[in-house]
Amino acid sequence: MYNYNYTTYNSFQQSTITMETGKEEYYSKDDVAESNTVILLMSADLNVSVALDTVTDHLEETPLTNIDLAAPSVHPSAPRLNRQFTQTTTAPLKLWPLAVLVFYNVSGGPFGIEPSIRAGGNLYAILGFVLFPLVWSVPEALITAELGSAFQDPSAGVAWVEEAFGESLGCLCGYLAWVSGATDNAIYPTLFIEYVSSVAGWDNEEFGGWTRFGSIAALTICLAGLNYTGLEIVGSASLIVCIIAMSPFLILAIVGLPKVDPSRWFQMPELPDDGTELFDDDFQTSAGPLPLLGLGGILWRPYLNNLFWNLNSFDNAGSFAGETTSASTTYPRGIFIAVVMCVLAYILPLLVAVGATDYSQAEWVDGHLGKVAVDIGGPWLGAWIIFAAGISNLALFEAEMSSDSFQLMGMAERGYLPKIFQTRSKYGTPTAGILFNTCVIVAFSCADFGQLLELLNSVYALSLLMEYAAFVKLRLYHKELQRPYRIPVPDWAAVIIVIPPTLGILFVLAISNWYVYFFCTGAVLFGVILFKLSELSKRRGWLAFEPKESNRNQYDMPPLDDNTTDPTEGLSPDPSLIFANNESLLPDNERDMHYKSEEFVEEDIIS
Repeated sequence: MYNYNYTTYNSFQQSTITMETGKEEYYSKDDVAESNTVILLMSADLNVSVALDTVTDHLEETPLTNIDLAAPSVHPSAPRLNRQFTQTTTAPLKLWPLAVLVFYNVSGGPFGIEPSIRAGGNLYAILGFVLFPLVWSVPEALITAELGSAFQDPSAGVAWVEEAFGESLGCLCGYLAWVSGATDNAIYPTLFIEYVSSVAGWDNEEFGGWTRFGSIAALTICLAGLNYTGLEIVGSASLIVCIIAMSPFLILAIVGLPKVDPSRWFQMPELPDDGTELFDDDFQTSAGPLPLLGLGGILWRPYLNNLFWNLNSFDNAGSFAGETTSASTTYPRGIFIAVVMCVLAYILPLLVAVGATDYSQAEWVDGHLGKVAVDIGGPWLGAWIIFAAGISNLALFEAEMSSDSFQLMGMAERGYLPKIFQTRSKYGTPTAGILFNTCVIVAFSCADFGQLLELLNSVYALSLLMEYAAFVKLRLYHKELQRPYRIPVPDWAAVIIVIPPTLGILFVLAISNWYVYFFCTGAVLFGVILFKLSELSKRRGWLAFEPKESNRNQYDMPPLDDNTTDPTEGLSPDPSLIFANNESLLPDNERDMHYKSEEFVEEDIIS
């Protein structure tokens, strides 16, 4: 059983035709019935026609010789559709599992919003989670929906940046994004064990050392095993976790709403002398080129870093575009649903938490939401939120593990990593990527990540800047790129889309401390060295690299003959001649047919 994926230009609707070899069969797909299109699949030993009838619901079986086609031709500017001939053994991601998977790549709930309140006070924390999604989340989600659907490549941003700027920057972008994501993922099993220890009342002496490390390592391996079983299972499990984890915050909003005093929402930040007394971490208050305390009495560095951390990572969804039921409909819808979920998951609990309580700015330390829940609903609600925080960390782990592992597989398919990283399990998951990420997470599971968040933010910000630049260049100079989903703005407006997030990122980098600048410089240099070593390894044959060229055919034109300057030259205007001797016209094991009707351009490769 094989799958042939095709896309119609006029509706950008994507479908799959499934056919069995050995006999003549006819198929249709209801979801593209409005495309008014006839699609032909030709082979030397298989005669198949597919008629999509816009008038009747039944399949119109039409003999091949009687099909009336427009003169086959390929316009010089027409893109080549990137359909890959693959055997599919796993169920694709559906809408809601995809949305929840993206939600847990970005947010996972309001856990961790306390630093924004501690750094900016009630008013600016609320404004931050209302306004900054428009600055960061929405543009990033739109860009991911367009480029993810265009490339459908598990390497995500790597493919986008490579297409725009070449292999060296593509590899660097993937390296920076992976460093940020994989290292951050090591914190989630650790946090879950800490929540369990807190509830059980274990102290560091009773539950520390090798016992703690062994528990974290065992949990990590079990979670990696779940990830191995496939995206559909991971997405469905994350959906269940999402319902359980977000339920206490819904109850918090309902119970706390009558206790809300709206005047508390407008409390300005308390004005400390230099802000250092609000944070006991010397790293977060260390010197940088700009002062820590800025306009309005806000501690801008921890404030913006917390918002940036909570509202970004939608580009991770680029790794899942090829795993969804439809890259033109399900995929962008899932991303946009995740944006709404993230904003609501922050805003509603925040409004109730600061409006129904009267805590000072300095009291909003990490985990303070649990205490707020006890005050509003009682100990049972506080315990539920602590439990929800624990299982949310597990869902965050699964989402991050999926995107990081698929990214490694995509980088291997583009020739940046050894061929072994292309290995898929029987469930379709990247086996080597999961194993490698698991080893990294276990190795760093007992590290103190509190001081690394700002460092990882900065590295991730650099990869985002490259992705934004790639989006602009591809819109302006690669207009023929096939885009199943396209942001409904003219090409010149691509610059306007990336201006707000770019300025926000540059401001975050500008207010960083000196350690961040040294770390970013070192990370970039190390990434360049790794790229050079991989190139040397390819030349010397130290490791096996095998890039898949099919990943690079988003809009390649068919090759021209030696004496042909126009791609439309040499194509017969008579369809019967095209089909009369198809075996002589097509190369062995690859039979291509290019033709253009009034509404679409279509090409199928049948092996």
